[in-house]
Amino acid sequence: MKKNSFVARSAAAAMAAVMLGGSVSAYAVTDISGHWAESNIQKWIDAGVINGYNDDTFRPNNNITRAEFAAILSRVLDDPSEQTDHRYSDVAETAWYFDAVQKLCSLGVVSVDEKFNPNNNITREQVMVMAARAFNLKAKDTSILKKFADGNKVSSYAVDAVAAFVENGYLNGYSDNTIRPLNNITRAECVKLLDPLGIVADKNSLEGIMQSIYDGVKTELPKTMSTPITQDNVQYYLGLTSMNGIEEAIGSDAMMSSVAHSVCLVKAKEGADIAKLMKDIKDNANPRKWICVGVDPENVIVKSQGNYILLVMDNNASQEIADSFMSLGLGEETKLPEDGGTEKPETPDKPTVEADGLLKYNDYYMDSMGEIRPDYVKNFVNKVNSINSEYLKNASNVYYAIVPSKQYFINDKVEKPFDYDQMFSTIRTGLKDIKEIDLTNALELEDYLKTDPHWRQQDLQNVLNEMGKVMGFETDLSTYTKNTVDNFTGQHGYKKEGFASEQLTYLTNSAIDNAVVENYQDKEFKKVYNTAKLETESPYEMFLSGPTPLITITNDEAKTDKELVIFRDSYASSLAPLLIENYKTITLVDIRYMASSMLPQFVNFDGKDVLFMYNDQIINTVTLR
Repeated sequence: MKKNSFVARSAAAAMAAVMLGGSVSAYAVTDISGHWAESNIQKWIDAGVINGYNDDTFRPNNNITRAEFAAILSRVLDDPSEQTDHRYSDVAETAWYFDAVQKLCSLGVVSVDEKFNPNNNITREQVMVMAARAFNLKAKDTSILKKFADGNKVSSYAVDAVAAFVENGYLNGYSDNTIRPLNNITRAECVKLLDPLGIVADKNSLEGIMQSIYDGVKTELPKTMSTPITQDNVQYYLGLTSMNGIEEAIGSDAMMSSVAHSVCLVKAKEGADIAKLMKDIKDNANPRKWICVGVDPENVIVKSQGNYILLVMDNNASQEIADSFMSLGLGEETKLPEDGGTEKPETPDKPTVEADGLLKYNDYYMDSMGEIRPDYVKNFVNKVNSINSEYLKNASNVYYAIVPSKQYFINDKVEKPFDYDQMFSTIRTGLKDIKEIDLTNALELEDYLKTDPHWRQQDLQNVLNEMGKVMGFETDLSTYTKNTVDNFTGQHGYKKEGFASEQLTYLTNSAIDNAVVENYQDKEFKKVYNTAKLETESPYEMFLSGPTPLITITNDEAKTDKELVIFRDSYASSLAPLLIENYKTITLVDIRYMASSMLPQFVNFDGKDVLFMYNDQIINTVTLR
């Protein structure tokens, strides 16, 4: 067994102490500030997997030799089952890179040639060929290279590998539409190119935290494999029937061993009841989930720090693993009752009414739905049917979805509950010829911001799953990059002295970064996110720059040629960015600010999917134009 070996289930394993040609450890480097690859390089440095030189430099623009790159790859790959007898004439057995080159040759990562040319600078396409072989990346359609001005310059042996990098979004090319396959690769470019493969986990990600936990354990442990915990496998890993209250989670089990070993790391949603979630996991986790082997119940440990919960099941090192987790300083500890702690106070029976009329329930502020206004609900139905019959005859598909507001989840606790049954009955009867996407079971109160009416973008995976089942797409939010904004106070607390704040998260990937936004009102700003809006009265307006009659988002590198039109309110502002990778164009129409009679002048619906997505408060209080 390899001590504390943790492997993320991604394109590659986590690396240990890899130096891109550097000679000694140097965790603080002085020459990457402002560099275009600074964030990638810093991520690798923070994770402890690359270092710099004696003089505290990283030298990001230096080239890498074939020998140096062989050393990098050899450290992230398992040992081969059989060693090759082949020897390269220019790789001496006394060379520092001999073992690395031989390992790659044994694994079939490098070709069996007479020479290896270890001191030659390695090219961009050579890096991609080696990486593709190492991590089994294959292209589905190599013609994708034709979109680059120099795609025809890729060597024949490298076409499949380079195309695989492009298809997977690992390679986007330069601003002049080239990929420069024959150029020597720099140290910075190497990090940037390999980073999307999952070789290095961000130290603050679940994978990075899990690695830190294992690094703090001295006991011999089996080699492990990390798996994302989802609705499909949450019962196996945590004993729970749903992901309620969980933002994300991973489970680490023995990769190839009959040893009973499982470490699960859970990140709870903001506002979740940590003590209750811990108790549910402790009470329901199955220490005999492997059937043939099991863990003594005394060795099942549940601990928490801040929003992180750890479940350990291991007969030899449970306490040591738990102690390593608790040493990381991730936040305040919540103890289980049997550990001498007390559970969080029970949630209140009823929400309180604030001075400004807002409802407050368990730190969540919300507008009151009031009483149902049947005429407004009927007007909504009539407007949708009118647009459908008049303008959408040649649309590909037409859908509708109702976004429940926060009161929906505590409706039984308010003094005068809103009549949701009547609202949904009226809508479903009136829109029976349009496909419904039911979101009510895909959301919970914790999926919403506390200080703002809107939902939390990073918690929309279940919403996307429901939409994808009906509309025919797949989106995996775990592949997106999380960007956080501290001290966020939404529109409920704007300029209110002493009002609570929270953390806002917005997601990015290459599709979002490269999309072009055409805003009818603001023709200068072309990006998906407008962070300047964070300083306004409605900071949620950073998503698509806030309310506007018409927006078109174009993504020339979408997975499909499908196009989508969304009739929407503000909730779609944070949802639409998550659909960009699946649609060539997304047009958002807000008929609160634009008369529907003007639609033919601005929007062509032929052959496009159309989605009507509105919040229940809009339906009950606003007359659409």
